[in-house]
Amino acid sequence: MIIKINNIPRFMQDEIEKLQSKLSPLLKKNMKYGFFSTVMIGFSIINLFFLLFKNDSYPISKIAVAIYALVGAIGFALLKENKHNQKEIVKMSQKYMLERMKESNYLTDARKSNYYKKVSEQPLSTMNVFLEFLAEEEQRKNQPFQNE
Repeated sequence: MIIKINNIPRFMQDEIEKLQSKLSPLLKKNMKYGFFSTVMIGFSIINLFFLLFKNDSYPISKIAVAIYALVGAIGFALLKENKHNQKEIVKMSQKYMLERMKESNYLTDARKSNYYKKVSEQPLSTMNVFLEFLAEEEQRKNQPFQNE
């Protein structure tokens, strides 16, 4: 799953691609689980509805009800696993970003701790904080001389 972002600098695109390469196995698995869970839940609900409420002339088969209920239960289990994987993806991406910030040689420890604090306090805007960090790091790299 490659996200194309055309209006950001190349150094940011490179970091996002590294992050995506780390997350791609989990993202693919998550997409499959999400798709199959939706299909299975929809299939079982529709068939159970027609079997239980719209079927006037045929006797209700307990085996059919059990099969549709089982398919629905598996779908809900996949949905729950999907949500668990989503949390794992968020944790892995935050871990990668924090490690990447720690590796930086261009920012002071005070600036790094400021970014750590922002990431931990604002988990919904982690990517924005990471991009802000990358921009500041690139700016420091391109300065003619640094005061350390």
